[in-house]
Amino acid sequence: MPAEADTNSGATVRLEAHNGQTHFKIGDPVILDLVFTSRTPGYVVNIDTTPYPSVSDLVELAPEDGWVRSHVSFRGNSLNGNALANLGSSPICVPILLNRTITFNEPGQYEVTLTTERLRTSGDWTPTSLERCEPCRTTNAVGIELSARDESEEGALVKSLSRVLEETNGSMSAGELAPKQKEEITREIEDQERTADSSEASRKRSENLSRKLGELASNRMAAIQKQEDARREAAVRLAYLAGDDAVRAKVHFIGDEREVGEGNPIGPIMRDGLPSSRNKQLQLTLLEGAWRDPRRVPNSELHNALRQAKELTHKGWVTDEGMLWTGTAEERQMALDQYQAEINEIIATLPLRSESNRAETIDFLKKLAVPNQFNKQQSTNTTPD
Repeated sequence: MPAEADTNSGATVRLEAHNGQTHFKIGDPVILDLVFTSRTPGYVVNIDTTPYPSVSDLVELAPEDGWVRSHVSFRGNSLNGNALANLGSSPICVPILLNRTITFNEPGQYEVTLTTERLRTSGDWTPTSLERCEPCRTTNAVGIELSARDESEEGALVKSLSRVLEETNGSMSAGELAPKQKEEITREIEDQERTADSSEASRKRSENLSRKLGELASNRMAAIQKQEDARREAAVRLAYLAGDDAVRAKVHFIGDEREVGEGNPIGPIMRDGLPSSRNKQLQLTLLEGAWRDPRRVPNSELHNALRQAKELTHKGWVTDEGMLWTGTAEERQMALDQYQAEINEIIATLPLRSESNRAETIDFLKKLAVPNQFNKQQSTNTTPD
């Protein structure tokens, strides 16, 4: 099918296979490329592909069975100016991870089209919605094939990916110098400070030392970025696997996500993969256990995952956080009642927690938007016995 073009400007968006790949196994990240071109200036493309904001690209597949839509496409978000690229004479390619809104349940051949709002005229900040999207364009169709995955293969993959995630936790350690190297650098700095004078030789030594320190800093930043990329890639590959081993791993990493200070969080990626899990009841049981565990400090990612796991046990899709409070008054009240019940479950475990754990848990409760006895103004600062 031909790509859609703007007859006035020649602005075009087409869908292509990412790196030529059109065959996948159930549980693989399924990525296709949106390719934008234009014969005239005045267009920008939203190139944001970070795995944390809600998805705005609408994925359509034929046939209509063998897959489910796990998340709605959430339009109406403000555009990130830092993620806008001017569309010039060279095409702009944006990889799209279909699994973020689509779950493949059955092997088969599928035709994929995308409707996207990423292509805009410069200065066009018009809000869009699911019902009305003036800038939206629909692509050509691309055929892909999904095949079954062997259980033993998936089990080995879960182990290897989990090992990568454990080893890359705390990425700031990447690229650190060995103790001997640190001693040598410290000695060079001290020698330079001690012998510095106005001579040409001293000036050159200082320049060489500055260049060396700059290269070390650059190398370390590159090592940190490489480790973060490997961690994110491993998280995406694990998130959409369907078996019980993958369920246990996903819940483990969601539960271990820190509420603050996590520079490269993978909890949102794991949460996106909850609909891919075959055993929805096991998933819910594990998340309920993690939420109520007095040895674990609760976090918002675990709370969100618990809510979505409850939805998945009785329907095939989840409500994104951005749309949770936009329903009817009755739906909003039901969501609030559920949240408050879950917060009460945490409050009931406070006497079972260690002193430090209890302090962190109360701090978590104080920061919640859902009312509870710790974030009300009239609440005292006393801790339960």
